[in-house]
Amino acid sequence: MTAIGITGQPGRTQRRFTWLQGLSTATAATVFILVIIGGVVRVTESGLGCPDWPLCYGKVLPPLEYTAIIEYTHRFVASVIVGPLVLATAIVALVRYRHDRWVWIPGAISVPLLVVQGLLGGVTVLTHLPGEIVALHLGTAEVLLAVCLFLMVASYRTPIIRTGQMAGDGYHRWAIAAAVGVYVVIISGAVVTAMGATGACVTWPLCQGSAFPMHHLTAIHMFHRYVVLALGALLVYAVWRCSVATGADNTVRWLAIATLLTFIGQIMVGAATIWLDFQAHWRALHLTAATAVWAAAVGMAMVAYLNARTVWGARASEVRR
Repeated sequence: MTAIGITGQPGRTQRRFTWLQGLSTATAATVFILVIIGGVVRVTESGLGCPDWPLCYGKVLPPLEYTAIIEYTHRFVASVIVGPLVLATAIVALVRYRHDRWVWIPGAISVPLLVVQGLLGGVTVLTHLPGEIVALHLGTAEVLLAVCLFLMVASYRTPIIRTGQMAGDGYHRWAIAAAVGVYVVIISGAVVTAMGATGACVTWPLCQGSAFPMHHLTAIHMFHRYVVLALGALLVYAVWRCSVATGADNTVRWLAIATLLTFIGQIMVGAATIWLDFQAHWRALHLTAATAVWAAAVGMAMVAYLNARTVWGARASEVRR
């Protein structure tokens, strides 16, 4: 497929929709959905709905049982939908964009990450859901999502011409730091679940009326809230920097708004989850909102970085895809 460059705003090139853009967008979307389904598996305690791996009770199809169907749905989406999409996107990136490192490097990274993620899923089941492996499984899934998002962003911004130096006022560094902070928040939440401290604090924002509870599990739970508070402040500052930066474009600003709104929504969902006695659907929504914040923050950081690091082709050009 070819893409015709059409000069629009100075320093930017508009092109036709390409296979890579379509594949990378679909891949990022399905990986996001896969993470959410994994969260549903966790909150419904369906992780051992299929006690063996890769089959389910030794069969290709699961029995008609609630937890088995939920767990099998997660496996099906991972192996039949996400796996082929990641592989196809990586092949297109490596074959047709091998001279564009912004594209082929995340494409090359996504495949081994997918393999590791699948193996971790198997280990999680075969070892009967140890908390640390479950947390590692989630953490790897979020990294895979970030890599797929990077590839998607790069696919819409190629060809990229390096500038001699980083442009802008450093707002991209704050965006990157904020994205890393969101990842730390997600991992700290996974640790809370892994340690069995999810229901240790039954009030919000304090824990049973205490800002510094001394019990082991309540302290772990409250530590997560302080992580959210500290890194949330970093996120808000990064959003502000991206919104007012002279080098930021409208895409960065819209992503900054999306990041802030999803973060506010995540706080509200977290509070509601506690107030409503940790119901399963609220816990699943809590992870969904956290992953949405992660996706928005990663997108903001990546676009900000590419804006500061590169410029798009300034004149019409034909680029072989």
